[in-house]
Amino acid sequence: MKTILVVDDAPMIRELLKAVLEPEGYNVVEAEDGQKALEVFSAQSVDLSIVDIFLPKKGGLQVMGELVKHDDKHKIIAISGGESFNPDAILELANKFEVAHTFPKPIDTGGLVTAVNELLAE
Repeated sequence: MKTILVVDDAPMIRELLKAVLEPEGYNVVEAEDGQKALEVFSAQSVDLSIVDIFLPKKGGLQVMGELVKHDDKHKIIAISGGESFNPDAILELANKFEVAHTFPKPIDTGGLVTAVNELLAE
């Protein structure tokens, strides 16, 4: 079973992603901030991470950088939205970490599931 790390400070987003990914046969682990995400990633095998850009304790871009530094083949999907900034512009910053996909909030869950399935089938 493939494991997906969902990193978002909003419990509702973590619950939503868990609710759409677990029925697809994935094990979903969660982190509410950047520091916790890195702890979870270090403690267990993670096949893909879905990371919000704006996180407490350690920002999403920093988390993505550290994930890639630890494993340059690690698959990452960046998510963002709800801030006063343009989420598409913010998500562009994530591309420097070669994220596989970006999704603005509110998240197109069908598109996200399709992206996850494609990435983890590789």
